[in-house]
Amino acid sequence: MKTKKLLSMLIAFTVVFAVFTACQSDQSDEPLQEEGKISPEILAKLDAAYFDTSTAFETNFMGEDGVAVEDMFFTYAQIDELQPVDPLAKHYRTRNIVDALPRVITISVDPDLGTIGSDALDETIQMYNDLNLRISFTRVTFGLRGRNKADIEVTEFYELESGGFITLGRAAGFPSRRGDPAKGFGINSRWFELSIAPNVSELAGTMVHEIGHCIGLRHTDYQTRESCGVNINEGSAGVGAIHIAGTPTDSDFSSIMQSCGPAIDFNNNDITALEALY
Repeated sequence: MKTKKLLSMLIAFTVVFAVFTACQSDQSDEPLQEEGKISPEILAKLDAAYFDTSTAFETNFMGEDGVAVEDMFFTYAQIDELQPVDPLAKHYRTRNIVDALPRVITISVDPDLGTIGSDALDETIQMYNDLNLRISFTRVTFGLRGRNKADIEVTEFYELESGGFITLGRAAGFPSRRGDPAKGFGINSRWFELSIAPNVSELAGTMVHEIGHCIGLRHTDYQTRESCGVNINEGSAGVGAIHIAGTPTDSDFSSIMQSCGPAIDFNNNDITALEALY
């Protein structure tokens, strides 16, 4: 039996092992990801912002220390800025978005992600640029410094499965108060080792999702994360979760910004949201 048929693919972010126990015979010796312990004070701040902290852990990501929670990463300074929010709010973008429009955003990809990472980034850039928004993307060399450094860097990280889930991508926050995109996101190369390893389009779908976070898009089912088979309210996470006019106020199961996939392309509501913002 093909493992891929037994697993539910979650494009951006997390893959749920829908029948993890049944499939574990081929991976029974694989250790689970060890999670760093988080102080009660940090957990309280994340809980107050209505993030699901059940699988959160401390880590160093893109050169900074902080906490990985869901498919996001926040530094301790960002966590200190989180505010308690109304868990019943229904919105879809952050308060901060990219400004100084029209704007070309540079983006680069870690060579450690190989040819598939390079090809997927090219496809991702094309998908966004085909929308003719007031933001566009152009690729630059990875690892540049100073003013030449990419606005968004796509890095590689390695993280094992935990609790029946594997995180595919992780964004380094949302746009800054200055109107710049988040500095990047990571792709979990552990995904490449599994029987559900991505093709170029699947990896591009994950990149598109994570760029969505970098430019200010929240999960379209942030109220419940029901696309992941759970019912958890993320709240506004202290960064705002403002409904974008013309888009649904409930879950949109074909949106590329669902908490869990398997979308690999924008649907009409995704395009409406991006056109409204950019």
